[in-house]
Amino acid sequence: MKTTDVNRLHFKTTLHAIQVELQAGYDLSPIEAQVLARRVQQLVDEQIGLSRQSGQITYQAIAINEPPGKPLKECQKVPVHLTVVADGDAQVWADEGPQALRRRRVHRIVYEASMQGAGLSQEDVACILGISLRTVKRIFAYFRQRDKSLPSRGEIQDIGRGVSHKVPVVRKYVRDLSFSRISRELGNHGIDSMARYLRHFALVMILEDRGLTPQQMESVIGISVNLIEQYRALYAELNVPEHAWTLERLKGTISHASPSASAEHPLTLTEEGQKGGRR
Repeated sequence: MKTTDVNRLHFKTTLHAIQVELQAGYDLSPIEAQVLARRVQQLVDEQIGLSRQSGQITYQAIAINEPPGKPLKECQKVPVHLTVVADGDAQVWADEGPQALRRRRVHRIVYEASMQGAGLSQEDVACILGISLRTVKRIFAYFRQRDKSLPSRGEIQDIGRGVSHKVPVVRKYVRDLSFSRISRELGNHGIDSMARYLRHFALVMILEDRGLTPQQMESVIGISVNLIEQYRALYAELNVPEHAWTLERLKGTISHASPSASAEHPLTLTEEGQKGGRR
């Protein structure tokens, strides 16, 4: 792993999070904050282990709602419990080999972090499991090739070249699949996340109808031009009579407010509501 990767990981440690808080909130010098942070961490570590299960570690990951491009040292951290060793791991190793075990562990900790409100980067995964970044990239590619992309921080925030769940979720929804079924097909993907994808897609449709450019849409919605282009292409694909009613309903969920205001409020699509309102 490169020195720059090690430095980036340092900014995600519990110790650094405490140090930043002490410096900002109590006007301490970096040295004073570091010394006090170490003592605070000792006290925290004595207590935090009580909430972990056997085989788990606690890791400071970046909060799932932190935007791309924000310096890591300024990002909110979330302590997540990750299962490094679980029942069944040994059997997978014996029956399928170490490669299958690595895939199982990577899949597990990435989804565990996601369900606890955090996004692990590929460098996080490599550090936690003690494997090379190249190996992690191969594992992510393995799942991506099988349309089971893992919700890493890069894919959640549309950073880099990773293929996310966003477009598949929208496509499956418009083709009349329920949230619960989509969630199962995509590895128990979170309903809140799926609602956010649909809200952004609806905004892209509305702004596309109004003739805005992708760059203008970016400033209104707050998502990347790359994702906007994907949603525009998906809109062109799905904008056929068969799906007209569903697309209009999606637009209608946010048409009561201005586009800029709509981008800040969740799409109102509960499991019951989206079932009952569909034809």
